[in-house]
Amino acid sequence: MNPVNIKTTWGRISLTLDYSGRVVALHLPPLRKTPRKPFSIERFQTLENLMREFPTVGIPAGTEFQQAVWSALKKIPRGQTRTYGEIAAAAGRPKAVRAVGSACGANPLPVFIPCHRVVAKNGPGGFGSGLPWKVLLLTMEGAL
Repeated sequence: MNPVNIKTTWGRISLTLDYSGRVVALHLPPLRKTPRKPFSIERFQTLENLMREFPTVGIPAGTEFQQAVWSALKKIPRGQTRTYGEIAAAAGRPKAVRAVGSACGANPLPVFIPCHRVVAKNGPGGFGSGLPWKVLLLTMEGAL
């Protein structure tokens, strides 16, 4: 596995690539509050450019339920959101709302598999790397 570190004004984004150059994991630096500097990313200018540069492996290994959730996440159009309940229903387990949150938290490819597009009924919900990332990503996509 090959690591790639990308410098941003919000910290280093780390990609893990397999030997064919496909992304198998992405790590965003954890944030508790929104940094004072506006977000910018070295070399790629935007996260979309970064995503175009590196293809992914598709749906990563995980439980059958996690894979169903991640597959449903990939179907959420850019600029739109879905609730945890809607994703639970799409994954075939309409009562497994909390489990959807856990599957989102276990997602090794945030941004590529857009778990940031999943929101609570009454607010943004959570995000493994911190709410500032979720708000940034949704704002960049025009969903907020």
